[in-house]
Amino acid sequence: MSKMERAVIRTEVRSAGEGDERRVVGLGVVYDRWEELWPGYRERILPGAVEFASEVKSYFNHDPNMVLSTTESDPPLIVRETERGIEFESPIPPTSYGRDLAVNLERRNVKGASFTFVVPQGGDKRWEDEKGVFHREINRLIMYEVGPVTDPAFVSTTASVRSSREAYLEEWRRQTEDPSDEVSESIDTADETRRLIRHGELKATI
Repeated sequence: MSKMERAVIRTEVRSAGEGDERRVVGLGVVYDRWEELWPGYRERILPGAVEFASEVKSYFNHDPNMVLSTTESDPPLIVRETERGIEFESPIPPTSYGRDLAVNLERRNVKGASFTFVVPQGGDKRWEDEKGVFHREINRLIMYEVGPVTDPAFVSTTASVRSSREAYLEEWRRQTEDPSDEVSESIDTADETRRLIRHGELKATI
């Protein structure tokens, strides 16, 4: 089945506007740049790969208890494609955690951004080079959540980030050894994705 994943980048995240119009702006996805998630595993997202879920959410530090906005809220989260990647612009709510975020942005304590996504069946290409380094090139993904993170280096090492990649790596090696597994996996993934959408489970981030 398609699993929720997270990608984290160290990038400029800044505050814009004043008072009730204050917003957090940043680059949530960087196109065409190889990222080494850990030694021996590299990943990049191709230009144009990102599709948006029916409702994209923005949390601070991936915490659903610190929701900043959604594409359905008022004022809404804005996500847009640029030549560099996907830029997000979220209003900062007048809450205690919103005020904390605004202060941390001013003091440059917020070091990056992260997003939650699903790669549909056939949405990536995987290979291992002659040095044994695994490469994953993503040509299609569905974004469900994006937002600022205080410490991208910490988020990128969490179990939720690494475990999903390791599962893909194990799946790829299994399919390489037995290509017939790919056919059954494709059928299982399609059925499971339809079930998740039907029950609304794909709208929840991990």
